[in-house]
This record gives sequence, structure tokens and C-alpha cells, in this order.
Amino acid sequence: MVSPWTLVVPALRALGGDAAGPGWPPPPQAWPAVLAAADAERLTAAVALAARPLTAVPGDVRTRLDAALARALHGSVLLDRALHDALKLFEGAGVMALPLKGPALADALGLHPAARPSHDLDFLIHEADLARADAALRDAGYRRWADDHSFEFDTAFDGATVYENARGVRVDLHWRLQTAPGYAWDADRAREVWDRRVGATVAGVPAHVLGPEDTLLYLAVHLAAHHAFAGLVWHWDVARLLARAGARLDWDAVVARAHAWRVRGALVGTLRRVEALFECGAPPAAVARLTPRGPRHRVAAMVLRRRPGASVEGLGRLVPLLAIDRGRDVAAVCARALAPPRAWLDARYAAAAPSVGARVAAHYRRLGAAVAETARGLARR
Repeated sequence: MVSPWTLVVPALRALGGDAAGPGWPPPPQAWPAVLAAADAERLTAAVALAARPLTAVPGDVRTRLDAALARALHGSVLLDRALHDALKLFEGAGVMALPLKGPALADALGLHPAARPSHDLDFLIHEADLARADAALRDAGYRRWADDHSFEFDTAFDGATVYENARGVRVDLHWRLQTAPGYAWDADRAREVWDRRVGATVAGVPAHVLGPEDTLLYLAVHLAAHHAFAGLVWHWDVARLLARAGARLDWDAVVARAHAWRVRGALVGTLRRVEALFECGAPPAAVARLTPRGPRHRVAAMVLRRRPGASVEGLGRLVPLLAIDRGRDVAAVCARALAPPRAWLDARYAAAAPSVGARVAAHYRRLGAAVAETARGLARR
């Protein structure tokens, strides 16, 4: 079975100035499948931009593409203005905030502002600046967004929290680069990104961003830990980074940091999938130095070697575990899931469960549902 991603990748490659390869432009009868795949991956506006020079596009398809592009342009203008205002807001509050992903990344990757879908703004801040950043955002009309976690839980355990303003713009504040509980790495070593930040102009504002090697590691960890290697847009991010900066990347530094952060599994899995999709990748010698050993990593390689873009439905909690570098870290993640600390239970379930027993029961219901979902995902394979 052909992955739906293969219907969209040729458009993304053409948009990036690469050789589109077979499949672009699609024949008239293939456009409905291309649009369905692009819609599912939130990349219809990118396909619309790639299709602009084409003349043989069916009229109804062109109408849908134009509408998607108009919506994306409107959203990108709104987000870019919000990014500008947020950076100025943090500057005024004395908070250094590094933009992550979103429109700042799209600009750094040389993408049209409407091409890369973005629905929120992510910033990395120092944990010591959280109170000032929180006050500045709330004074500017942002409110803490009501998700599954309380603000108290976020500050004590999660490493990130979310805000939303009246126009629906969300700001995600991170004081840890990665917050997925089902993944383990050396977060202390990753704090060194602050020492390697580089200057940039973002949304018209002088700012700092992650260096290119740290950006690659961050994108790989985010893709593995938060998305279980699903989502074409995040693979495209890495492909664009490799296309624009690959020759200038210090691969010795990438390999050393991947070892230090304990993210070799996440990085090599990402690099292999990106190479299979976009025909661009890391130097083979670097991949060889990055590749973890052991039976768990062989299983991970087999899972990820299956059609890039194949569904990971039901395996979203298993795949990040497979990508963890060290077996003892996998054991620690599982132990925390089976026997979480009392303080964590209280912070996580206090709003929904009034007693300790009810909180324990709520946690094990969630854990049981996750295990059952994973079992169904494995059975389907």
C-alpha cells in the first residue's frame, strides 16, 4: 500500500526548489487523493503554492487550493503580528524568549509564510523568568488556557504551559525543550542550548534562536517524543533544515550532542525517515556513529522502516519508548507510570478526583486505556 504522504511530498519538494520527482504535477484524476492527503496533514496551502505555476489544474481543484491559501495567508499574518508583539512584550519584561517552531522556523527555513501550518507560538524561556513572563502575558490580555493540566501541575512537573488571547492566538511557554512524559533524555545537558543561541531578526524584532545543530536535535526529539514520528510537516521541517544548512552543519558536534543528550534513537530515526521521504539526509558516517545498538533499537528501526507516513495509530505511546537511548531510562519511565509520586497524582488529578483513592483510580484508568490502545495498534499490525 502506498502512503498518502507520497502524494504530497513531490509538491513540497517542488516548493522548496528541489527536483519534484515522479508524482508532480499529478494527473487530473489524482487531484482528489492529493487534496485529501494534504488536508489530513494541514499542508493544502503548501500544495496550493506549489501548484501556482501549473496550468493543467482542474477548476474545482484550483478553487479549493485558492481558498486554502487565502485562509493560510490570513492566519500567517495574524500569527506574525502576534509573534512580533510577544517578542516586544518579553523584551519589555526583561525576559529572553527563544522562538521555537511556528512562523519563526518557517522564515528560517526559507518558506513562504503560508506554507508551513502554525496555530500557536512556542517560546523557550528560563524557568527563573516564568513569573515575569506569566505576568506580562496576562497583562497583555492572554489567559492561561484550560487544558488537561492545571497551571500548578505545569509549573511543578510539566515544563511548559499554554496561554490564549481573545483572538484565539495561543502562546506555549517552555522552560524545558521537551516535556513528553513517555520519553527520557538528559534535559540538563540540553540546557546548554542557551550558551549557543544565535542572533536573528524574527518578525521584525531582534531576537535569539537556537543554533542550527541544536535546532536539528530539537526537531528530532520533538518529532519522536511528542508525535511518535507521525506528521509530515515535522519531517518537512527537518528536510528543509538539511537542504538549507546541511553542508554547514557541524556533524561532529551533532553526534557529540546527540550522545550527551541521549537522543541518538530519536535523531537517527528522524534522519532515516526524512531521507526516505525527501532523498536528503545526514552523511552516512554520522548516521553510523549515531545508530544505537541492541534488540529494542532493532525493533524501533523495523517499525520506522515501514512505509514512511504509515499510520502509527495506537502506537503513539510505544514508539517514543522504543526511541529512548538507554534501557534503564525506559525502565524508569515505566516505573513512574506504574507508581507515580503522590505529589504528581495530587497535582494531576486534584480537580477531577477529590480523594487519594479516586486519583489513583483515575490514573490507572488512563494507564489501562493507553495499554489497551497500544495492544490494539499492535494487533492491527
